[in-house]
Amino acid sequence: MKALFYFIIRNLHWLLAILLVAFSFYLVFSHNSYQRSVFLSSSNIVVGNVYKASNYVNSFFHLRRNNSQLLERNAELEMKLLALMSHLEEVSRKDSVEVRAFVRDSLANELFQFSFMPAEVANLTFAGSNNFITLNRGSLHGIRSGMGVISQTGGIVGVVSTVSSRFSVVLPVINPNFRVSAKLSHSENFGLISWNGKNVREAQLTELPRHEVFQRGDTVLTSFSRIFPRNLIIGFVSEQGQRRDDNFNIFNVRLATNFYTLRDVLVIDDRFYQEQNELEQSFLR
Repeated sequence: MKALFYFIIRNLHWLLAILLVAFSFYLVFSHNSYQRSVFLSSSNIVVGNVYKASNYVNSFFHLRRNNSQLLERNAELEMKLLALMSHLEEVSRKDSVEVRAFVRDSLANELFQFSFMPAEVANLTFAGSNNFITLNRGSLHGIRSGMGVISQTGGIVGVVSTVSSRFSVVLPVINPNFRVSAKLSHSENFGLISWNGKNVREAQLTELPRHEVFQRGDTVLTSFSRIFPRNLIIGFVSEQGQRRDDNFNIFNVRLATNFYTLRDVLVIDDRFYQEQNELEQSFLR
């Protein structure tokens, strides 16, 4: 207490000066309209900047929620785009009236064959050949074994292999056990996409006829598959690989999915998968 008292006594002239200046400002701003308007506008600018900084902080902490909402919207748009492309391919040789009718009416239809569920990558390995991806979604979220997985940009990632209640493990393209039917965008001949275990950014398109015409940069798409819709992008031809058979070509394919930066994915739910699978299994028995 004595120290506080001595401090006030030693600095009394400064404290008195501060009080007088404050009182002077009060008199100026309260009795002069111009100065009062300047003070109010200046204070509004200061308060506005404070709110702006606060909004930046809030936005930073809400990035994850906003990203999740964008993923859900992306999944919805991916479904509609896939349905649109599929139907337009069927009616491309017909008149434009049917195309316009589809765009107007069919996009509102909720009974599309494919839907997309957003998920986040919880773990990913590509240090060896037995690579896998762990997602933070499982059976509680509707994930099942056999579902296809694509990236946010539409490139294929892999197929769900095993599922727990809250997590699922994906067999990625960059695993030697992965196979999917594929074709060049300008051709109907189809082969198989596999991985030779050498380059994480590159897979191999095999079993295409030797006479297949190609150019570097040609797009490689999915073909017949129970896992992926047709015409999903896999990658781009980088070069012709070494043939193991004189009757077939091998192409090295630069993958559209960059596994080094993969963080968010979309899991494909095929509504007709179970029906098709049971029908085919009954034929094999």
